Amino acid sequence: MKIILASASAQREELLKTILKEFKIVSADIDENIASEQTDAVKIAEKLALLKAKKVSVQYPGALVIGADTVVELNDILYGKPASDAEAIMFLKKFRGTVQQVITGVAILCKEKNIRLIDSETTLVKMRDDISDEEIEDYVKSGDGKDKAGGYAVQEKGDKFIEWFKGDHYNIVGFPVRTVYAMLKEAKEKWNLEINLTPWIVPISTGLIYNKK
Repeated sequence: MKIILASASAQREELLKTILKEFKIVSADIDENIASEQTDAVKIAEKLALLKAKKVSVQYPGALVIGADTVVELNDILYGKPASDAEAIMFLKKFRGTVQQVITGVAILCKEKNIRLIDSETTLVKMRDDISDEEIEDYVKSGDGKDKAGGYAVQEKGDKFIEWFKGDHYNIVGFPVRTVYAMLKEAKEKWNLEINLTPWIVPISTGLIYNKK
């Protein structure tokens, strides 16, 4: 069965390759303000993922489409992708010394077969409290956190900002592989689909310390 990842993210593409060898990439740009009527962070992440999957599913009704969207929540305020370097700097200064929730919603759809699976993953992330303004500004200038929810990414230099996290490491990258694997397996078994999943159970990393001072 044709499978499509509704994302232009290189990180999501690489992570999906660890469990699925054949799939197509189709970008799904959406207006992320569409979900503004929701107040629950998990529901917002799931709705944005669903909107991405729906947009591509209309173009490819016979394919199984995977949509994903990540948001960061701190003190009931949601942080998506910063609109500018200045906003990214502001985000990171607010995150300094705090524990944030990184939430990724995932939606898997097939229009022709009436398949609709929605789930999410939440990871707690503690950011160091001793990060200097200069470190934050240099990081933003490097571009490593560009187009990332909250303005940082753990797979690059942003690792040094994290004191610890609790939950799925891949979720902080922006694609909870363990959750996606389980959803694809469910779709395969429930709808008798031909999906060639790599027989590997993605581990969950809990409480890993990056930079303990």
